[in-house]
Amino acid sequence: MTATATLPEGSGNPALKSDAAAALFAEPSDRSMTVAGTTFKLFVLLVALVAGGSWGWSSATTSVSTDLGSGYANTTVTIPGGFWLASFAAFGVAMFLVFNPRRAALLAMIYAVLQGYCLGAISAMFDAQTEGIVGAAILSTVCVFIVSLFLYATRIVKPTQKMAFGVTAAIGGLCLLYLFVWVLSIFNWSWLYSEQFRTVGIVVLLVSVVLAAMSLTLDFAFIEACADGGAPKFMEWYGAYGLLVTLIWLYVTILRLLALLARNR
Repeated sequence: MTATATLPEGSGNPALKSDAAAALFAEPSDRSMTVAGTTFKLFVLLVALVAGGSWGWSSATTSVSTDLGSGYANTTVTIPGGFWLASFAAFGVAMFLVFNPRRAALLAMIYAVLQGYCLGAISAMFDAQTEGIVGAAILSTVCVFIVSLFLYATRIVKPTQKMAFGVTAAIGGLCLLYLFVWVLSIFNWSWLYSEQFRTVGIVVLLVSVVLAAMSLTLDFAFIEACADGGAPKFMEWYGAYGLLVTLIWLYVTILRLLALLARNR
């Protein structure tokens, strides 16, 4: 069976909005993309992410000889030497993957391991400051994913072009806000630790969680439309990669939100 189709619109995820993917989507294919296949690929990428996370966590934590108490009192947490290298490498792989969707199987795996390494190191630092926060962030991320999937599957929330435009515009606005805060911090670093910033940060992060959940819903719709349209088999990896990007964003956002909520408590 040979399938040709047109790449569907609707996802607010930049990872799933590639001209290269659109061109390859229309190519004839003997094997078509399926939702079940994409789900399996996502599971494989999550396993690679967790493996990279374990590596990053262990690289960031160092045991000390003196036990000063419970919890992390006998552990030193520092940014591992390869953190920035892995960060830039993950960004480079992500950019290369957007222009080479056919290589998504290999590149998405590399991206998952590199990003997992960075997330593991970051998570270790957050958990050192607030014990148990990582477990809470992971559980919250899973819950948001399940709720988003339920809302999409039951069609309580119906993705539309207007919704996709709104999510994309809001994400762009958030990026500009983060840039503004970064520039402001150069001139007044202490403001980042003020109570006013904490309040604003909580509101912004709550909005980010909602946007990430809506983005997940749009990703589900995109993947289902691709499968129904007879996309080539390799697009399963590309769709799984797009979902992984959104899940990472959601996890980091929830982690930061919980950290702000736990401050001064």
